[in-house]
Amino acid sequence: MTTPIPPLDVNIVSGTLDVGTKRPKECRASHRTIVLNAANPTYNIAGYDPARKCISINVLDNPVVLSESTGQASDQANTIGTLASPNGRLLGVSNGSEYYLETQDELWLSAATYPTRVAFTIVREI
Repeated sequence: MTTPIPPLDVNIVSGTLDVGTKRPKECRASHRTIVLNAANPTYNIAGYDPARKCISINVLDNPVVLSESTGQASDQANTIGTLASPNGRLLGVSNGSEYYLETQDELWLSAATYPTRVAFTIVREI
């Protein structure tokens, strides 16, 4: 016959398991300069990206139009003429400053005067 063993009261003061913390988010930047011309008046600078933190755009030569789709970017109002009624956001020449956007959406640029250089930096969280 076995005798029952009474339960022990246990009080855990500290453990050996290290729970740790989450790895801190890191940012990675990529830098590009594109040239819009008569043969290629539109350019997709960024696709949809949930990890993108921000994008900064520096328009160097002539005004450009910022759009959210290929259809909007290739609209004749954005690629021919004086950009009197652009289909999208008109971005003037930056003159040393940058347009800063916190968005994860698809972004397109269009120009009606060539050649047009545009520099941009994309920052992503990883």
